[in-house]
Amino acid sequence: MRDMGRSDLSLFGTAGGVRVVHNPVRRHILHLLEGGEMSFESIVSSSGRAKSTVSAHLSALVDEGILSSRPGEEDERKKYFFLTSHFIGELSPGDRISDEISIYASGYREGGVDPFTFYKLVYRTIRVSLLMEGISIDPLLKRTGETVGDAIFPAVAAETMEEFCTKFALFWEQHHLGRIENLTMDPIRFSIYDCFECVDLPYLGKPACSFDSGLLSVIFSRQTGIPMEAVERECYAAGDSCCTFEIVSVPEK
Repeated sequence: MRDMGRSDLSLFGTAGGVRVVHNPVRRHILHLLEGGEMSFESIVSSSGRAKSTVSAHLSALVDEGILSSRPGEEDERKKYFFLTSHFIGELSPGDRISDEISIYASGYREGGVDPFTFYKLVYRTIRVSLLMEGISIDPLLKRTGETVGDAIFPAVAAETMEEFCTKFALFWEQHHLGRIENLTMDPIRFSIYDCFECVDLPYLGKPACSFDSGLLSVIFSRQTGIPMEAVERECYAAGDSCCTFEIVSVPEK
C-alpha cells in the first residue's frame, strides 16, 4: 500500500470526473479502503477519530462519488463502505524534480526517423514534465500497463512457462522495450536493460516502472492462471544498473 505521508494531494477518478482529496483524515480513510470494503466501526477504530468526525468525512466522500456504502447483510443498521473511484496519482509540490526538459529531445534528433525513438521521447517528456510539477501518475500507468498486457498476451502465450518466457523476452526486444537477461525460473526473476520506461529518467530514488509492472503482472497471471504480481526490485530511476523484476503470487485476501 502507498505511503500517504509522501504527498499533499491525492487524485481520484470518478464517474463525475477527477476529484482532489487533500484532507489527511479523508486520505487516510481512502488508504484503508484500498484493501477492500470496511464497516463504519472498523474505519473509526483504524482512524483514531471520533465517530461524528469520521461520519462527516465519509458522507463528503460519498457525495463526491469517491465512495459508496451498503447495509450489512445480517444487520441493515451496520454500514459498509467501499471505493467507487480509482486512484490516479498524487500531487506533491515538495517532490518536484529539477531537470532540463530539452535534453529529452536530443536523442530523437540523433536517432533520425526511428519511430520507436520518437514514441519514447513523447512518453518520457510527458512523464518528466509531470514529475517537474510534483505529479506522480504511477497508479494510472500501472492500470494502462494492465490493459496493454491483456491485449498482447495472445502474442506471447505458450504451453510451458519456459516457452512463454522465451516468447516474452523476444517480444520485449523486438518492440524496443528493452533487453531481458538473467532470467531464472524459481523464483521467476529477470533483469531489463535499456528499459524504455525509465532508462533516461532523472534519479528519483525509487522504482519508476509502473507501466511495466502492470503489463508484466497481467501476462504472467494469464499464463499461470493464478494472480501474480511483478515486483520491481531494482530500477534505473533508483540508481541501479538495470531494472529487475520478480514475479510473485498474490496472497489471497
